[in-house]
Amino acid sequence: MLAASRKAILNTVSKASYSTAAATANAIQFTSAANGVKVASSQEPGQAASLAIVINGGARAESHKNVGVAHYLKNYGFKNNTSRTAFRISREAELAGGVLSSNLSHETMVYSAEFLKDDVELFAEILGDVVSKQKYQEHEFIDVANQTLGESANAIADSEVNVIEAAHQTAFRTGLGHSIFAKPTAHVTNADVKAFAKELFTQGNIAVVGTGIDHEYLQTLAETYFNLPAGQLSLPATQYYGGESRVEAASKANHYVLAFEGAALNTPEFAALQVLRYALGGDMNVKNVDSSSLLSQTAKKFTEGTQIKAFNVAYSDAGLFGLQVSAASAADTGAAIAAATEQLKAAAKKLSGDDFSRALAQAKYAATSGFETRLDRLETLGTQALHAGKNVSAMDYVAAVEKVSTSDVAKVAEKLVKSKPTAVALGNLSNLPYADSFSL
Repeated sequence: MLAASRKAILNTVSKASYSTAAATANAIQFTSAANGVKVASSQEPGQAASLAIVINGGARAESHKNVGVAHYLKNYGFKNNTSRTAFRISREAELAGGVLSSNLSHETMVYSAEFLKDDVELFAEILGDVVSKQKYQEHEFIDVANQTLGESANAIADSEVNVIEAAHQTAFRTGLGHSIFAKPTAHVTNADVKAFAKELFTQGNIAVVGTGIDHEYLQTLAETYFNLPAGQLSLPATQYYGGESRVEAASKANHYVLAFEGAALNTPEFAALQVLRYALGGDMNVKNVDSSSLLSQTAKKFTEGTQIKAFNVAYSDAGLFGLQVSAASAADTGAAIAAATEQLKAAAKKLSGDDFSRALAQAKYAATSGFETRLDRLETLGTQALHAGKNVSAMDYVAAVEKVSTSDVAKVAEKLVKSKPTAVALGNLSNLPYADSFSL
């Protein structure tokens, strides 16, 4: 079966266990193949295996001349190449009981396959062809464009996705500010896609990652099927700008994001922000039961259906921390974001012992989210191979969170409220507040 997946909302609470993640981490290896391709593997029991190409770049690698091209390239996966037609790829995958998928994020593009262990070489060849033998035919580009625009239309219709993407654009402008969804106004051509692929698909810019596959065998497969031109993508450092964006939309609810410059992944500041994020909370962790978090309790003071939550998104060299509100009326939206801001300011002074203990436990649990599913592990390990060159296990994440103190949380919260905010309003703008109306 041929499937395509996309991740738009980050920072979900993980359902993985520490024991599973720890066992996985003990069998992880990182090397570089003779052809320069990075190789990472996780030895896992069972008859199933998985393989992925994790490519450094994602939407961040786009320029002002080709914004949206990453989304098009993501959808070119498993199309006609010089070895197989798209039909043959799909047919062979189905006959082997495999599942092919592709995913795009701000920093990576991933083509992956899940299958039975006896079919490793077949899927290694199929994935190798994606990055080395794609034809990029004009008639196929029509289908790719239609699929891309359809996915973008669905994303734009989702106000929560729309407002978070707008927050990225306002906060970072370029690079991480580029949306993972191509806009309807994007003028991307087939030649643009082909040129972008040539830029990304190089030896130093991809990682071949496998689970349930012997590492030496995986390295041999990388050397056999991933012969790519030399090169490595060089991206400028991320710069945070902040600012305000207002999006008129016929949405059932009004949405507002008030965000701040966060911290890069795997830094002590990021760990402290994670604890702050769960102290503020807002997510419903038990179905039909209100959370005891600060923002959940704040939301109960407003009209039923009002939601207030915190988010903390981290990348290789930057992050975005924020408060997100949705409410039926503009009045409740404005009042709710103001109330949420007061909770953030209070956290900058001190959290209660109970709030800190709850947040610490939830942050530790969420630290395993990158290891929850086989596809999660593939992308996490690939990203680590590309950016860190070593494994950072779930237990390493947990250990970093355990080092966070209440004073660390107060410090990062204080830094947030003193920094330049990013404000995004989406909905009926006539009554939604402007950023300068909030007291920070």
